[in-house]
Amino acid sequence: MRIRARRLVVALIILVLATGGGLVARHLWNQRKGDLARQALDLLPEVAQRIRDFHRVKVDNGRKVWEVSASEAQYYEDEEMVVVKEPTVSFYLEDGRVVALRGNEGKVYLGGRDLQSVEMIGDIDVQLGEYALRAEKATYDRRSDAIVAPGEVEISGDSFDVRGEQMEVSVGSQTLKLSGGVETTLRPRS
Repeated sequence: MRIRARRLVVALIILVLATGGGLVARHLWNQRKGDLARQALDLLPEVAQRIRDFHRVKVDNGRKVWEVSASEAQYYEDEEMVVVKEPTVSFYLEDGRVVALRGNEGKVYLGGRDLQSVEMIGDIDVQLGEYALRAEKATYDRRSDAIVAPGEVEISGDSFDVRGEQMEVSVGSQTLKLSGGVETTLRPRS
């Protein structure tokens, strides 16, 4: 009987040690997973905010100056940059006209509280009064107050279509310049 009791005590001690060791090992593994997750987050860029239905407007003396909206945005505070999906950037001119720039995705650079520049790619659509301009890539720079599309561009109006390369639109004066390969198709007005 004593031998059985000793064996039972030894078995219980082994069971307690194995259970305790398992619990300690699981705790250490969970701690290690948490450390790995924190290290992985450190490798990712610093995103201050992730925003759905992003919207930002600048108003000066009660008049809209510009407006940026997007279905989704990630704001990088250190770079004062917003990475946007399905963005629309609208410029409101003093005479009431609007110049709108749309694309699949892009980057909006802010300087303090003002729009500095915009980079867009994918199915770019620029609405310039009654004209529609299409390209694959476009940028806006506040200093030059111009939208530039470096590749092929298509422009449509009521009675014409124009194709060309390297478009530059001066936002304030609403003038447009194509640098090369210009082809124009005129249509009678209906």
